[in-house]
Amino acid sequence: MNNFESLSALREAADRGKNVLSNRAELRGLPDDAEALHILWLYPDVLNLHGGRGDMMALLHVADLMELPVEIMRIDELDEEIPYEWAHMICLNSGEIKCASEVAAAMSRQREELDGFIERGGVLWAAASSGAVLAREYTRLDGSKAEGLGLLDMSWQERESVWGDDIWFTADDGIQVMGCQIQVADVFLNEGQAPLGEIIYGRGNCGDGREGARSGNIIFTNCLGPMMVKNPRLAEKWLKTAAASAGIECRRQINDSDVEIEDKSFELIKKFINEKLNK
Repeated sequence: MNNFESLSALREAADRGKNVLSNRAELRGLPDDAEALHILWLYPDVLNLHGGRGDMMALLHVADLMELPVEIMRIDELDEEIPYEWAHMICLNSGEIKCASEVAAAMSRQREELDGFIERGGVLWAAASSGAVLAREYTRLDGSKAEGLGLLDMSWQERESVWGDDIWFTADDGIQVMGCQIQVADVFLNEGQAPLGEIIYGRGNCGDGREGARSGNIIFTNCLGPMMVKNPRLAEKWLKTAAASAGIECRRQINDSDVEIEDKSFELIKKFINEKLNK
């Protein structure tokens, strides 16, 4: 990553409560009236596992490469009003599964505004255990059940043991994605619910060859890494999707030289996984 000042500003936003970060000053030649893509970063102090801040730094970096102006707004408190009407993308980084019901309740207090965000084509993604927020329900080990937002037709069952390994899958748009998976619950897709992709290596949802879930621009993945750091082309795809829904122009596409380090890393991990498969 080559924009140290912007990345440091995002770290400061995470550490010191600065609520909005923009990359507009770093984009030379940007028209004064160019509209920015608005990203809501929900509850980073609650959903604080597995490098979520790195995902936000990667989104900012990829947006810089795309010459796409962005504003990232951090929402800290569960009782804080969520500006759904402002947002084009909403990010739920990985958090503990026990927090899912509280996050779902906080988001659903403004359900009409949330539904409006979805109808406008906004991108909402959740990583790892935070995907339970988007599910119909999840069941804890003690048998207790909690409701999610029901945005994806899936149910979750907490596991007695934690699954951890690499994950490598082909997403529904053909992009190959690689990261790691630390899974505390099995994920079951109900009939008609499409996965996000197909597993090449790893466990995915429940060992059935399917990874994640997707309905329109509502996305869940088990992938960590941080995911956006390891997979800049996935970050570009989701930023493009959100920008297209908002009618915002992306002035540039990333090229191979932009992500040379990430591509080399992908090939090394791919080699390592293939060696495991061939043992």
